[in-house]
Amino acid sequence: MLAAALLLLRGLAFLRYRFDSDESQHLHVACGWSQGLLPYRDVFDNHTPLFHLLTAPIIGALGERANILYWMRAPMILLWLVVCVATFLLARRFGASAWWAVLLLNAIPPFFLKSLEFRTDNLWLVWWMLALLVLATRSELTPQRAALGGFLLGAALATSMKTSILIITLIAASLFTWRRVKPAVAWMLPTFAIVPAMLIAYFVKRGVWSTVVYCVITFNEQVKAGHMPLRLAIWIVVLAAGAVVMWRTKMERHLLFLASFCFVYVATVVCFWSLITPRDFLSIFPLLAILAAAAPLPRWMLPAAAALMLIPLYYYAERFHDRTREYTTMMNQALHLSRPGEPLMDLKGETIYRRRPFYYPFEAITRSAMERGLIADTIPEDVVRARCYVAQADGPYFPPRGRDFLAKHFIDLGRLRTAGAWIGGYDEFEIAIAGPYVIVGDGGEVRGLLDGVPYAGGPRELAAGEHHFVPEKKERLAVMWAPAFARGFSPFHHRDKDF
Repeated sequence: MLAAALLLLRGLAFLRYRFDSDESQHLHVACGWSQGLLPYRDVFDNHTPLFHLLTAPIIGALGERANILYWMRAPMILLWLVVCVATFLLARRFGASAWWAVLLLNAIPPFFLKSLEFRTDNLWLVWWMLALLVLATRSELTPQRAALGGFLLGAALATSMKTSILIITLIAASLFTWRRVKPAVAWMLPTFAIVPAMLIAYFVKRGVWSTVVYCVITFNEQVKAGHMPLRLAIWIVVLAAGAVVMWRTKMERHLLFLASFCFVYVATVVCFWSLITPRDFLSIFPLLAILAAAAPLPRWMLPAAAALMLIPLYYYAERFHDRTREYTTMMNQALHLSRPGEPLMDLKGETIYRRRPFYYPFEAITRSAMERGLIADTIPEDVVRARCYVAQADGPYFPPRGRDFLAKHFIDLGRLRTAGAWIGGYDEFEIAIAGPYVIVGDGGEVRGLLDGVPYAGGPRELAAGEHHFVPEKKERLAVMWAPAFARGFSPFHHRDKDF
């Protein structure tokens, strides 16, 4: 019954759970690969590239679709199945109830919801679970297993820099349980370097390795935790205390290893990670489920715990109401309002197929860096330089200078905006981006004198600067980018529904 309920809820969530902004950001980067762009140089990305590189052919084959995130969530089902199978096999190897380990894992709300989303963490978790399945044996680790485990951990590092925490934790947990480490490391190091070395060689050959280092390491370090000596001291004390507890526990050695790993991982993330989110703990959720399934508990406690976790799951899934329509509506508008090759000013790549004239996405790291003056707000200059006539709707995540510029020189069309301005009481208006414009009212194009020349409708090339329009009759008017009007948009009739 629990398995059936979880499968039913997963089906509902797949179709109805809201799209996270990280999903479109990842897909925007993958789309850049498929369009022949070079991420890090042409499209900003602060993740290691393997996930986007592997998924680029899929989005390239699917083409432009408003519901593209539905399609790109489908491969995540395969990754979820791999994690579930790996959890099952690992639990059976360690003497836990394998079925209960899988059920408990899928009842954990962060795992349930994040494993649905199109994000690097899901491929990263697959590499990690496969590596753990290879390395965490109850017998002596063979050279072949060590070499394969090293290769899988290298693939994990090429997918997410969070693998560095996994490696530190893996070594510490091995020391906690007095497992032999040196022979394994000797065989793991050469194969660990294979995938990262191939990617490094590619970017060095393309001449953008320094940009990759900036995006993946330097940029992310802008939110590194403060008081590092104090944090390091706390981490050492916590690990020492944990080592004493683990040494005295009567838990079997293989389960003690899993418990030690979870303990060290949590301590490391809490002490050194700055932006802690539930997805940062995805790597230990399968291990916690295995430990719970192996614990000598009364039989009723496991189903009770799983059923209890359905309550927060129901809450965080927003009662499984359909929250995807808002995004697909915006994407419909983006694909109708803009054409391939035309830039679009969005926040994090939400429009996926269009390049953003401003290099950085407005995620937490960027916003924090801009507040501290580490990244300049050059939105006005970049939008004008790129001749960007379309922008995402206004929102608090745009920085103040850029937000003011967009509010002044763009007009709302629904979920998006286009270059233009409302014509005020003195019939004067300002254009920031030179290009073709039309003047419209509630009933469509209007007539009058534009800069002293008769205007009878149709596109008119306008230079950047002040302009003057005298209409035949007084009414509320707007000047807007001509292609937007030709494509069926008007500031008087917003497109708030699907086409």
